[in-house]
This record gives sequence, structure tokens and C-alpha cells, in this order.
Amino acid sequence: MRFLFLIVLFISFTAFSQDCKLQKDKDPITNVPKLSTGFFNLQIATLSIDADSKNIDFFFTVDNTGKCFDYNSLVVINFEGGKLRTTLKNSGTVNCEGYFHFTFRNGETTPSQLLNLSTKKVVSMKFSGTNNVMSTIMLNPEQQQLLMDLTACMINEAKTLLQNN
Repeated sequence: MRFLFLIVLFISFTAFSQDCKLQKDKDPITNVPKLSTGFFNLQIATLSIDADSKNIDFFFTVDNTGKCFDYNSLVVINFEGGKLRTTLKNSGTVNCEGYFHFTFRNGETTPSQLLNLSTKKVVSMKFSGTNNVMSTIMLNPEQQQLLMDLTACMINEAKTLLQNN
């Protein structure tokens, strides 16, 4: 019985690892290894999750019809169930192209906000720009699962970059 349990457990881990397809590359300037999910669609935005030995970066391109972000711009992330939410500041540059970043430190321990993104389904994200106009992304069930899976994958794989630091 234990042997059967171990086989089922092993199959579930290998099935997940096969779905984890990240682009591996080296920064052309610093020659530091990095990982990326590439861009994927989330309603009115696209998202790419990138990691190096220091940071895990969530890079959004929000529909840029007059959407400007500065250092005080925020995103409010609402999780399934409605009781849990996370607010994050833009860590990218001031721009009017709809570019929004939030970054987490890549380390041995995973920040709780990043852990929530990998274990709880995101229902919506509300971006506030410099003109106080909100852009809301409502994720469908497939996008919720995709975001959760890719975040979990990136967390696991980004830890392998720590050895290169």
C-alpha cells in the first residue's frame, strides 16, 4: 500500500513539473541566468513573470488608453472568497504606456504575499494610475488557474538561481 502511495505521489510531482515550461536565458549585459514565463493574456492586460537570483518580477502591460503609472500607483489583488486581498505598489518606472511592475525578493523563504499568489485563486486585480482611474481585470477560472500554476512554478524554479548568486 505504501508503495502504491509513493507511485501516485511521484506521478503527481512529475505531472506538475512537465507543465512548468519556463524560458531559461542569460542577461545579455550581466550574463546572469534568468527565467521567464513569457507574456500571457489576462483580459485587458498581459503578464510576464521573470526571475533572477535577486528578484521575482511581475510585469503587466495594462491596456494603455491613457493609463499612466508612477511610484505611488497601486494594484489591489482580490482572492477567491472575497476576504483576502493584497495591495502592492508599482516598482517600475514612471510611464504612460501601461507598464506596471511589482517585485518580490528571491530567497530561501517565500514572502507570504507571493505564496498567496501561488496557492489562492486571484479573482480580480484593480490598477490605479496617476489620474485615479481604475483599470480592473476580472480573471476567468482558466486564467486564475494559469496564474496560480505559473507563480508556483516560478517560485520553485527561481530558488535554483540562488546557487548562482
